[in-house]
This record gives sequence, structure tokens and C-alpha cells, in this order.
Amino acid sequence: MWQERPLTFACAGDPLAARYPDAENDVDSVAAVVSGGRVILAAGGDEQGFAFWDLESGELIRGAGFDDPYLAAITEVRGEGPPLFVTATQYADEILVWRPSAEDVLTELSNDIGRIACLTATYAHGLSLAAAGGMDEGVAVWDLTAGGEVRSFDTDEKGVPAVSLARLAGDPIVVAGVEDEIHVWGLSDEHGDDLIRDPLTGHEDAVVALDTAVIGDRVLAVSGGEDATVRLWDLSTGRQLGDPLIGHDGSVETVQTAVLDGRHVVLSAGRDSKINIWDLQTFVR
Repeated sequence: MWQERPLTFACAGDPLAARYPDAENDVDSVAAVVSGGRVILAAGGDEQGFAFWDLESGELIRGAGFDDPYLAAITEVRGEGPPLFVTATQYADEILVWRPSAEDVLTELSNDIGRIACLTATYAHGLSLAAAGGMDEGVAVWDLTAGGEVRSFDTDEKGVPAVSLARLAGDPIVVAGVEDEIHVWGLSDEHGDDLIRDPLTGHEDAVVALDTAVIGDRVLAVSGGEDATVRLWDLSTGRQLGDPLIGHDGSVETVQTAVLDGRHVVLSAGRDSKINIWDLQTFVR
């Protein structure tokens, strides 16, 4: 079951304080938070810095300056907690935490995995965590409250284009796409640097999108791949749920879990310019 629901939005105001004459200035990464009753949208790209807008009015809150480093990735901190954005710069390899305002950066996180390919962050059970996958290798996780690195994991020089955070049996875990596999590490000391289970396999090409969801007592991972499929996984058992979800004509670049009209769904977007909505609860009995 899937549906196509295209969505477009145009913001008022130029995000750049100065245009680069030879740059296309595409928007490559977007995130949003609710702050003071307003939805604040943040966006940027690999040829410009990032900016904030008020989603309803289109007001430009923070524009990207001429000297701002280009953006590799941006994410909101999901869950119940202060509204924050986390950004990774493309060349300076900085990971920064921002309030959704024109103020200066709140926190800078140390980065030992080099160029960043993906970011995710969450508040859950008293923890505020951010995780990143490296362009060339590795996964790192930070405590946003303390500002320090919690754990890092080596992927044998394999890039990590997708990463997500969750809790399994009460313990925080990080889930990552490593080539055509999904790797799961525990963040507590008892797990060390080893995977907590064998890699999840089934994709026929690289896993480039990941998210997680909790439905009842089941912790799920949702993956999107260059094989044009979306797949569901039970992280407790390591088993794939049902058949691959077919609805894209090319690589699935983004998956995002959400609750729509009281039902758990996942939105997937691909290179075919489609946004598909899948009902997760039809797969969880």
C-alpha cells in the first residue's frame, strides 16, 4: 500500500548574504523544530551555509553569510526537549549545535570520523544524543548535554550514508547503513565495540536511508536502498518483516517515520521524485 503526496514550499528571503556567481546553491538538507509556537525550518546545501525561516510567514530568521562553511547535513533533535538543530559542515568537519534563532552556535562537538555523510539526534529517557556516519568510515555518538563523545565505531574504511538512534531492551543503540548491510551497536559499556547481532542483510544494493520507530513493544528499523526498496526490520529478532516495499523507480534517498491520524507510517522519497506513504501497522500484528 502506498500513496504519492508531493509537497513544495517557497521561503521568502534569500538565505545567502552574498551569492557565489558559479554556484547553483541547491538546498540539500532540511530540518524543522517547533519553537515558541512557531515552526522553524532550517536548510542549507553543499555550496552554501544554512539558514532559518519561520515556516508560516516565510520570514528569514538567520541568513547564511559569505564566510559560512558549506553544509554536509542538518538534523533537528527529535523528542521531548529544547528545540535544537545539529549541523555538520562540509569542509571544516565541524559538528555544531544551534538554537533556532539568529544567535551564535550553542555547542561544538569534537569530530574524529572526518567528513560527515549523515546526522541524527534525539531526546529519549533523559538522554540527548547525536549520531553521525562518516563519508569514508565510522560512526560516532555524542552526548549533547555534556558535549562529549559517547562512543565511536569503526567500519573498516566503509562509508556510512545512513544512521539512526533507538532504544532496545532499555539500552540506547545506534543503527547504521554500511554498504548493503545494517549494523547495530549498543552504547552501554557492556557491549563494547562489537555489533550486538549479526548484520541485517537483504538489500541488493547500498543502504542509504534509515529511521526507527516503536510500535507497541516492538522496535523497528526502516531502511531505504539504492535497490529502490523500502524494508522493515524487527531489531529485537534481527528479522525482516514482510516483503520489500516496492513503489520507487530509483534509489530511495530518505525514509522518515511519523504518526499520521493515529497510525504509524513511514514516508519515503527517492530519485524518482516520488514521496510515498506506507502504513507500518499493517506489517506489525
